[in-house]
Amino acid sequence: MVFVDTHFHNGDYIADMSSYCAEAEKAGVRRLLLCASGYEDSRNASAVAGANDGVYFAAGIHPHEAAPERNNLPLFDSFENDAKLTAVGETGLDYFYNFSGREVQREVFAACLERALRWNLPAVVHCRDKEDSMQAYEDAFSLLGPFARRGGRFVLHCYAGDLEFAGKFLELGGYFGIGGMITFARADNIRRIAASLPLSNLLLETDAPYLAPRPHRGKNNSSAYLPLVARKLAEVKGISLEECARATTRNALALFSKMQEV
Repeated sequence: MVFVDTHFHNGDYIADMSSYCAEAEKAGVRRLLLCASGYEDSRNASAVAGANDGVYFAAGIHPHEAAPERNNLPLFDSFENDAKLTAVGETGLDYFYNFSGREVQREVFAACLERALRWNLPAVVHCRDKEDSMQAYEDAFSLLGPFARRGGRFVLHCYAGDLEFAGKFLELGGYFGIGGMITFARADNIRRIAASLPLSNLLLETDAPYLAPRPHRGKNNSSAYLPLVARKLAEVKGISLEECARATTRNALALFSKMQEV
């Protein structure tokens, strides 16, 4: 079986990237998308992807970093011709923490979406709000609608919204990243959404080092744990693990078309 980890991050938790990738490959994870949160992080991601077969990268500004990174937006044009640049992101809206103001988050998100269109690359979208609010999803939809109508493609990474908005994003052709949360005991909403969405629009991701699946919850996550996510998704969808691997890998290669065949 072959898997694609469509979202992980670099950091001190990885002592040696080549060893990290080797462990992932042992688990059947042949392609990994390294997502960045700002300009320097994107430069680092470019270097890591260039030095490691099977690793690709996304360049973007995380909503937490929208205010301090806003003036760096023109610098991202330096990545346009990078052979390993596969997506724009991680970008989006986060009204849970509001580390950056909402207005600047929306401004930076819109600018990242414009680059995705210009570069003909998909966007990796972060969207989160407080439990009693869906405003972030409403605002994201208002930006992703015109983006999609202009030919833009996107994935909502670690989607944790409701079914109504899932349906709206699905109508735009959106994909949904399924990660370790699907294994959490109290994540009935995640499992319900995964069960309801078509398999053709689902991707696997780890978001490593965050959101490690059970039985590793509370520890650093790893791309090597991706089959645990796939196993739970297969159970939720009532399909075999092999079918889940085939479908999600096919979906990943369709969205992230710059990844080579695996």
